[in-house]
Amino acid sequence: MERRAPRYTVWLPVTVEELEEGVAVGHDASARGIAMVTASRLRVGASVTVHLQLSPEAPSERVVKGHVVRVEQNTEDPDGLWPHRLAIEFEEADPEVGRALAALADRGIAKKKQ
Repeated sequence: MERRAPRYTVWLPVTVEELEEGVAVGHDASARGIAMVTASRLRVGASVTVHLQLSPEAPSERVVKGHVVRVEQNTEDPDGLWPHRLAIEFEEADPEVGRALAALADRGIAKKKQ
C-alpha cells in the first residue's frame, strides 16, 4: 500500500484533549496523521484534537483535528506507562506538519520511512 504523505519515525510530545491523562508520545507521524503510545484508550472513530510539539527549541505547537483509526495493545510496554497504541488520521492533511517533520529529518532528529 502506497502512503499518501511521507512518514517519519520521530518521538514527539503530544497532547490529546480527549485522553483521560491528556498526554501521549507520538512515534510515527506524517502530514496526514500520527501513531502514538498512550496510558488510556479511545474508541475507533472517536473525534480528537491533537496538539503536536514539533520543535525541540520552540514552544509553539500545531493543533489538528482528527479521528482514531486504530487502537491496539503496546506489546513493547504492556504493563508500563504507555500500554496502548493509537493511530490518528487528521481531518485534512496539514502541510505545516509535513514541513516541520521534513525539517526534523534534515537535522537528524526524525528519520524518513521508506
